[in-house]
Amino acid sequence: MGKKKSVALIVIVTVVLLGLLFISITPTFPVKTPYSLQSLLNTVRLGADLGGGYGAVYYPEGVISAEEYAGEVARYESGEGTDPAEQYVANGGVYLDSEKVLDENGEVLESFKTEFETAYRVFKQRFEDKNFTDCSVWIEDGYTIRVEVSDVSQKETVSNVFSVLAYSGELYFSDTDTSTNSKNVLMTGGSEHISRADVVDLGDSGYGIAVHLTKAGRAKFAEITGNLVSSSSDSTGSTSATLYLYMGTEVLMSAGVDSALDQDVVYIGGSNSSGSVAYPTRESAETIACVINSALDEENVFNLSLQPQVYSYDATMGEHAALIAACVIGVLVLAMIVFSLIRYKGMGLAHVYGFLTYALIFILCLAFVPQITVNIAGLLAIVLSAAMMVGFNYYAFRNIRSEFYTGKTLTSAIKSGYKKSLAITIDTHIILFIASLVVYFISLGSAQYLALIFLIGTVISAACTLAVTRFYLYMFLAQPKNKIAFCNFKREETEDE
Repeated sequence: MGKKKSVALIVIVTVVLLGLLFISITPTFPVKTPYSLQSLLNTVRLGADLGGGYGAVYYPEGVISAEEYAGEVARYESGEGTDPAEQYVANGGVYLDSEKVLDENGEVLESFKTEFETAYRVFKQRFEDKNFTDCSVWIEDGYTIRVEVSDVSQKETVSNVFSVLAYSGELYFSDTDTSTNSKNVLMTGGSEHISRADVVDLGDSGYGIAVHLTKAGRAKFAEITGNLVSSSSDSTGSTSATLYLYMGTEVLMSAGVDSALDQDVVYIGGSNSSGSVAYPTRESAETIACVINSALDEENVFNLSLQPQVYSYDATMGEHAALIAACVIGVLVLAMIVFSLIRYKGMGLAHVYGFLTYALIFILCLAFVPQITVNIAGLLAIVLSAAMMVGFNYYAFRNIRSEFYTGKTLTSAIKSGYKKSLAITIDTHIILFIASLVVYFISLGSAQYLALIFLIGTVISAACTLAVTRFYLYMFLAQPKNKIAFCNFKREETEDE
């Protein structure tokens, strides 16, 4: 490689690496635009142990919290309302309404138990279908449901997620909006008429839902849309009408209809009755799709009204666990860089550039691969992968040094050293890749996160060890006159390599 080409490559590579390093690790910073930029590390999804998360406690109608009961007691003592002790019965940490939840013997109504058990089962299904990471759903105090998740997309409000996933009632299509108490049911939305719902990109209109109809559903939908347009034309003279998809009393979606729709798949946008886009992001549309799919089976339909009390919680390992972990890893990386430059000089410089390339590609994957969540297990995978990349580079450098001291020229020693390192480097990476792939597909939870992160790290490590670092070494070797001293070798060499 010529010196001019080497200089150009060094400048380009350095600028690119510094630029990526800046946008990767620089904390959130304002710019003179309507937007605020934040580092890629700030967008990495953290598990509950490192980043905390959000939760909600769902209280069925007729069940109140201890705080709410205390408020009722305070109102009664101040002369307002009735004595809550006459209406509510304590049950663990909650209070049950004797008029709505209990029978004349003070036992919980069987109908309430059945509805609650169905609601709990459907809740678990909805949150699983939503693909939250570190998601837990459990029954608390007998008759409340607690949900905790480690991450909610920034493109979707937390309160909206927990509220929409709690919708109850049957699915049905209607031509009446939410301001009307009495709904005109045109078509039910169970499995008889709908097979499934998927998210669809509607371009400038945001996102909507692709409703896949059964054969009976297609015929019925064509009938109701034709009648809807016809009745609208007769009453207002307009050939356009609005069709609403409800779950219970809540509008999930609405769409304008100007002709009979006789098709297997119906695309319904996320516009409400005012015409504004209600589901502008894929994440919010996915929430609606989860709710629809969970209610297609009649056994999953429940009519229990559930009110969420949403909260956030700190990382289970401590408020600053992620920051402390990042600082420790940063110190280790700096120590590795210093050692590499002192021990191997020019080869160490190539290693540093190779490691930075490895780290920046890894950060990009952590930030943009949606299946990745970094928890303590994920941090362990990152550290192990980085150690593997560093270790195999050092192993190659040691082989280069050994080959050089046998009397070979520097160029020949580099080729021989990498050739000598090739077999074990490739074999180890292949074995670890296959092992990570197997663990990823057979495991759940933390083990799955560890496997996915280590799998990605193994691929990046292999590329950077076998090709990238070696390329950087040749790029830097084109510059110094004394290449042997540049690599921190001691043997005198007169040949200009």
